[in-house]
Amino acid sequence: MSVSRAKQRQAEGKINQARQVAQALAKPLGGWIATFQEAIGMSAPALAERLGVSRNSIYSSIQNEQAGTISLNQLDKMAEAMGGKLVYGIVPNKGPVEEIIMAQARKKARRIIQRTRAHMALEEQTEGLRSQEEMIEELASEIAREMPRDFWK
Repeated sequence: MSVSRAKQRQAEGKINQARQVAQALAKPLGGWIATFQEAIGMSAPALAERLGVSRNSIYSSIQNEQAGTISLNQLDKMAEAMGGKLVYGIVPNKGPVEEIIMAQARKKARRIIQRTRAHMALEEQTEGLRSQEEMIEELASEIAREMPRDFWK
């Protein structure tokens, strides 16, 4: 196995592991800042004092988090001021990384097989061919293993 393939496998494992953890970490209704504050019993004025900002700044940060507009840097500073740690990641919407790769490989394989079958039909050479879906799955597996440079096009 090549070094780049080994690195890819390690990254896949890390992402799949993070995905499993993330399923249990749904964002709380009021957001993480307000929930963490509540959990440790820290008021907005106390947090503001630790950060050297106004109470309104804390309330704005909470609203920004709820709106999805807070920066990671700001969220990290707030977490640290409360004795916490910001953890973030990018995980697949559903299923493991391998499913994302196979879905893309199937798209590529489908285009190739359809184009090939169209040419064969013009030359009347389609007799005895396996089903299109069987051919797509076989080619998709090979494409996913090889991951050519234009894989994501």
